[in-house]
Amino acid sequence: MMSPYMPILHPSYFLAFETLSVIAIAIILVREIWRKNYMRTWEVIACAVFGMILEIGDTSFYHSYSYSSQFILQIAGVPVAIGIGWAAIIYCAMLLSDQYDVPWGYRPLMDALTALTLDISMDIVAIRMGFWTWDIPLNHEWYGVPYENLAGWIFVTLSFSFLVRYIRRLNVKRLSTKALMLATPFLAYVGLLAQFSIFSVLAFIPYGINNWTAFVGTQRHSSALLNAPEASQWKLILLVVLIMQLVNLVVFAIASHRQRPNPKLDIISFGMLSSIHAFFLFALFQTGIYRQIPIAVLIGFVAFIVHCVVHVLPWFLSPARQIYAFETFRLRAVSKGERLHAHIVSAFK
Repeated sequence: MMSPYMPILHPSYFLAFETLSVIAIAIILVREIWRKNYMRTWEVIACAVFGMILEIGDTSFYHSYSYSSQFILQIAGVPVAIGIGWAAIIYCAMLLSDQYDVPWGYRPLMDALTALTLDISMDIVAIRMGFWTWDIPLNHEWYGVPYENLAGWIFVTLSFSFLVRYIRRLNVKRLSTKALMLATPFLAYVGLLAQFSIFSVLAFIPYGINNWTAFVGTQRHSSALLNAPEASQWKLILLVVLIMQLVNLVVFAIASHRQRPNPKLDIISFGMLSSIHAFFLFALFQTGIYRQIPIAVLIGFVAFIVHCVVHVLPWFLSPARQIYAFETFRLRAVSKGERLHAHIVSAFK
């Protein structure tokens, strides 16, 4: 029987993952440059830099996980594909939340939930493919993923999304705004560290009170202490409370504000996030990982369904009830037809 402690390397998927990441970020950058939206272009680049900073920081100082050497392009032991992957995910999550007519302050919360929906299924498969390895066995906590990592996905997305949306409200011509834009990756990382520190303190206070002797001496530096069963329970409790509060605030925001009459399904956002879900669902079956952990099948499909529902929900909330991805093309065709008719009529006058 296969050991639950050892991942199986699937080298062919490493190149596929890196290739798809490069293609995704290239499409995003071309789209924004084509639109001459240079502020959004910088946001994408800043998010990729932020992704590399947080990954290098985590792997260098905390040593709670490490990446496989199978990745071709790496910086300080961190695959470049991971950094640009963060940029693609957060960018697409922000495009999705922009389809909802809610105040800008609520949208980072929606972005965080979108990212979390992806990670709860993706990480289970990725660690069993050997993409990265955590310092806990594959049968502990969230099927081998520490609970704090799920919270980390929330904090990473919240930090960057909130900061970027705040900067968008400022006067871009001011020198202070430009300086803030340049410092975005570093400020977002500071915000991430602050949120994660609060989560860690709140999670370990109850455990520390009940097991105060374990923190005396050199044991307080042991990673085994942080992953003790009782500590894991408190991390899970805090994570569940955090997710419930995010869902509560997002549902309140959507219910309290009418949807815009003309929502448009963003093909880039829907397509890229769907592709990531599909990539790891395909890998789940093709590599046979589903035999090791059958529950991953249910988790993966539920996450994908939730992703689809959230994307099409604006259509159901719209008073017009029209699919604007196709209606836009129809209106353009009608407009071109009207112009052609006008040219024909003028030619015979």
